[in-house]
Amino acid sequence: MGDKNKDHISLVFRILILLFYSIPLEFSYAISNITQSKSLSQGQTRISPNLKFELGFFSPNDKSKHQYVGIWYKGISPLAVVWVANRENPLAATDTSATLNIAKNGNLELLDENHNSIWSTKVVVPSNSSAVALLLDNGNLVLRDGISGENLWESLKHPGDTFLPGSVLGFNVKTGESFVLTSWRSDSDPSPGNFSYAISHQAPPQAFILINKLTPYWRSGPLDKSKYVGSPNMDRSYRSKYQLVENFNKGTTYMYFMDWYNGSAALKFYISSHGVLKSEVKQSGSNIWETEWQKPDTRCGVYGVCGPFGVCNISESPICKCLKGFEPKSYEEWSKGNWTGGCLRRTELLCQKNTTTSLSQGEKTDGFVKMGMTKLPDLYEYLNVKGADDCQLWCLNNCSCLAYAYANGIGCLVWSTKSPLLDIQEFSSGGQDLFLRLANAELGELVDQFTK
Repeated sequence: MGDKNKDHISLVFRILILLFYSIPLEFSYAISNITQSKSLSQGQTRISPNLKFELGFFSPNDKSKHQYVGIWYKGISPLAVVWVANRENPLAATDTSATLNIAKNGNLELLDENHNSIWSTKVVVPSNSSAVALLLDNGNLVLRDGISGENLWESLKHPGDTFLPGSVLGFNVKTGESFVLTSWRSDSDPSPGNFSYAISHQAPPQAFILINKLTPYWRSGPLDKSKYVGSPNMDRSYRSKYQLVENFNKGTTYMYFMDWYNGSAALKFYISSHGVLKSEVKQSGSNIWETEWQKPDTRCGVYGVCGPFGVCNISESPICKCLKGFEPKSYEEWSKGNWTGGCLRRTELLCQKNTTTSLSQGEKTDGFVKMGMTKLPDLYEYLNVKGADDCQLWCLNNCSCLAYAYANGIGCLVWSTKSPLLDIQEFSSGGQDLFLRLANAELGELVDQFTK
């Protein structure tokens, strides 16, 4: 009986040993930190505790003359890079001795083969701190005070071209901080490119794709806390993915990107080197990144394609036309398909006529015409009124008011003579109602419904 028990125990022991050595090393021991005594060298990586993200050295392709330190989704091919440390100062591809380590001053620092500093977190680290760098489960690389546990620096607060769940975009008017996405120069060059994605300082804010950080290329329309009003294909399913939070006391306006798959899929929200904003997902077990949403997705999405007082409808040919009551500024350019010069008002508004000029007998007052299913124009002003009726009344009583809208989740928006109505689209569904001020002669049968 005793020999049988010994044989049974021996068999169990051998099975346990076999199972132990059959487990991949990455699952049994994943290193996620960098310390003063443990740097990251060529050929090494750091892996987040959930085995989802990986930090290490990489080259964009086999022909690249440069290499970088970055974070990518682990186990996905081709490499899905979500953050790059030294995108403005690459290492030579031939440099095999570069290291990422904790410097004597406590900062995380990238050194080349000659021990020159290529990149650093550049923060103030307490002198008595034993700082450590950690790659977290959400892909956030943090420099942490070893004593207090405070995060002294975070990669998610220094975004590149990708917006990860848990990260933030926006700004702080009190500190001057701004969090924007900046595209790669090309698909094989992580250096900062020509396109950026940012949240505007308007009230309510909008999201913009900008060329060289200045020129609008695409505009979302005002944000109603959870979706872009100017993008009707962002249906209810998107409302849990994006959240806009404004804190007027702190001076912050932040947009958060939520993980609606609860960690079961790889997610990317990024600005491409061609200026296209994309939301992509890669399901577990799939080899394909699926594009769920992208902007601009048509010619009408390009900012101001139809010029001032023009409106774009991708379902019509040509795609541009003038707003009701307006006509092309240049019929010659319009006929060539160059619509950027826009349109001019055909009939002067009664309220804008010289008050010293006597009005003809029976001349009727201006009114408003309703345009449904629109992407609201840029350059709006927010008006704090109680409801839609008060919004309309304010605009009726102010000759400088060119148009108004009362958008659900936002409130009253008005457009004044200080700026033209620009970047308007007509949709086949969704969108908002825009009420445009016109001379009475342009109103037609709608005169009695929307006149003062």
